[in-house]
Amino acid sequence: MKKLSILAILLLVLAPASAMAGMTAASDMDLADVSGQTGITISMSMTVSATGFAWGDDDGFVGYADDGWVILSNLSLPTIALSGVTIDAGTNAGVSRVQIGTGGPIITGDMTIGAVIIGTGPTSIGPSLGEIRVTGISIGFGDILIGGH
Repeated sequence: MKKLSILAILLLVLAPASAMAGMTAASDMDLADVSGQTGITISMSMTVSATGFAWGDDDGFVGYADDGWVILSNLSLPTIALSGVTIDAGTNAGVSRVQIGTGGPIITGDMTIGAVIIGTGPTSIGPSLGEIRVTGISIGFGDILIGGH
């Protein structure tokens, strides 16, 4: 049993040396083709959907004292997509910051409100005042810097 323990200890001591025996140093020529970059890159796409939006006023106004509601129904919202968003950290003149680069517009597309209804409750169905469309939406933030103060 004692011989087996000594053999196990000897193998543990020699194992790292034998693993390094096959390693060779990389030359400058080998490393010339190697490149790297620090930081994080994020890409994602998100679809936002809603069936409706309602705003209510519970005290009305003179001559119309009961509740009143404005209902926006049949909503279609633009796409939110993050593509090539980068997160980096750096220091300049002793001040450190985190920079988030959005890489272009993050909200694009069209928005449609299929019906604008004025009614007595948040789910009122009635005649529509019409439809609202906003087309060609493109919203981007450029670079965002975050730091302490």
